[in-house]
Amino acid sequence: MTPAEITSHIPHLRPHNCLRDGKIYFMISSRPMLELSCEEMALYRDIDGSKTAAELEEVHPGACDRLLKWREAQILELIPPQSAPAHPHLVVIEPHMDDAVLSAGGRLLHQRGHARITILSVVKWSNFTSYLLLKRDFFDLQAVTALRQRESDLAAKLLGAEHRTLDWSDAPIRFWPGERWSATTVQRLADTPHAFVKLFPSPAEVSLLAEQLADTLHQLAPDELWIPMGLGDHVDHRTTRSACLQMLTDPRQRLEGIPVSMYEDLPYAATEGHATQIRNALVNCGTGVCRVIEDITDVFEDKLRVASTYASQFKLSYMEPLLHRFAETEGAAQGRLAEAYYRLEGSLSVPDECLLSRECEGLKGLKSGARELASNGHQRRRLTIMAFPSGQFGRWESIQQCLINVFPAAEFRVYVSDDAAWQLEACGHEKFELHIVQGGSIRWFRWFSIIFRELRFRTPVIVLWRGAYASEPMSMVKKVINVLIRFLLAFRRIVFARTLWDVCLMVEPLENPKVPEKRIADLEVA
Repeated sequence: MTPAEITSHIPHLRPHNCLRDGKIYFMISSRPMLELSCEEMALYRDIDGSKTAAELEEVHPGACDRLLKWREAQILELIPPQSAPAHPHLVVIEPHMDDAVLSAGGRLLHQRGHARITILSVVKWSNFTSYLLLKRDFFDLQAVTALRQRESDLAAKLLGAEHRTLDWSDAPIRFWPGERWSATTVQRLADTPHAFVKLFPSPAEVSLLAEQLADTLHQLAPDELWIPMGLGDHVDHRTTRSACLQMLTDPRQRLEGIPVSMYEDLPYAATEGHATQIRNALVNCGTGVCRVIEDITDVFEDKLRVASTYASQFKLSYMEPLLHRFAETEGAAQGRLAEAYYRLEGSLSVPDECLLSRECEGLKGLKSGARELASNGHQRRRLTIMAFPSGQFGRWESIQQCLINVFPAAEFRVYVSDDAAWQLEACGHEKFELHIVQGGSIRWFRWFSIIFRELRFRTPVIVLWRGAYASEPMSMVKKVINVLIRFLLAFRRIVFARTLWDVCLMVEPLENPKVPEKRIADLEVA
């Protein structure tokens, strides 16, 4: 672009950049990206998202040259004049604010100017930025939520789209409420990220989200709908996928006849075989599924530019090779870059959630064992739970209530490794007797002592550990431990699970999600 070509463009500052003491910084970084002169500061402060480059040039001579340099330095974006027809109306549902661009950004760019586009994010409230992975102190729920919304609004403008959100909280916030986060929580997230997000979708949450999506789509009246495939293990992606399918199969929603396609969630599409598994599950339920490849070579660089607006979430230098590899793989037959998606055809049915999980076979066994254990739950007087070092619990408050509902007369003895005991800090019920197993070099000796001690009782046992479903490769040591534990506990009713949350969801749906009590009264929307 040249200065003459951008006169009608409207500059928009990137929201993750901050002006402090005449210097521009990336978020809370202490290293300036750019130092501004007095004239440049005056121009920078005059950029309000409504003035064109020509209007700024009149007040600040040389503005167009500076704007182009700032665009190159990723200080701002230049939005060209654009218009879109009222119809057809394309609605794209995404779990988080960035999923649509990462997964289907090329296809969206092809639709720019040819359709009205609405990107609908399920998750609004979040404290996640890339700083959390660096264990930095930047996790204020209101500040991060506002920042992520402004990034998404800017990305939508680049796509010629509108951005909207529902009122859901990010999985880590539903797992550990935002008001309870601290530097210690950030460390725990860094150490065990799967504990916060790798959860089985709650049927209650899926149903609630399906209702909210249906209400929103009734207002939006789409002519075409794109939904996520729910690849990988992130509970928000899986919940959004299943809620979309449930909504689409409800005859009351009047969505029949609208073209629906599923996009492969990037970068989770790297999960080998998962897309094929989901496709087969849908086909076996009677749904027609047609995989389509769309060439995005002509807009791939533009896709990267739009993706880079989510700089609070990831560095483009990290994401670009991933996106290029996916696009190269999909377009390999023609030597081009492409995105894959799946057209849903004919009657639509919702497969069992277990069939859509990467841990399908293990979850089938868990469901059988958990329901057998709960079949005479009212007669149980005692239940033992052993959470080995790699085992996780899930949302502890909900889990306790579920177990009490299923086993109302039982007392619960819980053995938990010290590095996972933090998950049980809140809302302890008197029926649960906690025993913390200290770590160190003799950790497994302590665990075997507990197992031998528990052999005196004919108590049903729930064992939590990462290898419960045998869906991941195990070292020889873990295989030996697995065999020993199963042998020692072979003569009692025993259930192996990765998380206690999984066990509860196999026997009883858990509660609906809670919306944060605190609201952002003055949330800025560009």
